[in-house]
Amino acid sequence: MKNIIKKIIAAVLLVALIAAMTACASKAKASESKETTKEETSLDGGWQAPDSMEITDEIIEMVEKATADMLGVKYEPVAVIGRQIVSGTNYRILCKITPVTPDAAATYAIVTIYETLDGAVEVTDIQNCDAEIVTGGPMGGWQDQVPAVTEESQKALENALENLVGAEYKESCCLRTQIVNGTNYCLLCEITPVVPNAESHFAIVFVYEDLDGNAQITDVFDFLAE
Repeated sequence: MKNIIKKIIAAVLLVALIAAMTACASKAKASESKETTKEETSLDGGWQAPDSMEITDEIIEMVEKATADMLGVKYEPVAVIGRQIVSGTNYRILCKITPVTPDAAATYAIVTIYETLDGAVEVTDIQNCDAEIVTGGPMGGWQDQVPAVTEESQKALENALENLVGAEYKESCCLRTQIVNGTNYCLLCEITPVVPNAESHFAIVFVYEDLDGNAQITDVFDFLAE
């Protein structure tokens, strides 16, 4: 009788052990599936907004290296506005570009730089706009801002868009401000026409907000490929 009981207990323990091993295997498979899904999501090739637009020493070095052979124009990175994981990494970088000639006006350009897995870099695309950059000067002059979406700039854009139809504007960052009888804002925006299958594009958008909070878009400069 004791031998029978021992055999029953052993059988129960064996079944429990097999069940535990099966459960662990299922969890491991599920975990592996989640990791694969996460990797596929992050490597889907789509452009993603960066966690930070900050210009680091690495970004400065990358731009200098990639534009070293572009004579006659100085490229100064202002903000990182997009990143795309491919076999390596593509970076969209908003740059201030200044022709190396006396009294030349600076403008903005969106420069796409491809960095290979071994660190080699090259410029693959440049989109320019005609918005001139005027900074500094006496009271009332344009002042550079740390590129970011601020509560004030977002509110001004929202007010300016109240009666605007035909396109959606998404602020990427506020680049400059000018205190006048109210405030002028220089914004980098992503614009999407409200039509089927429309593609978005970037533009420099100027917004004026008066002292009562009324706002309007005063100018738009699209970025165009060279």
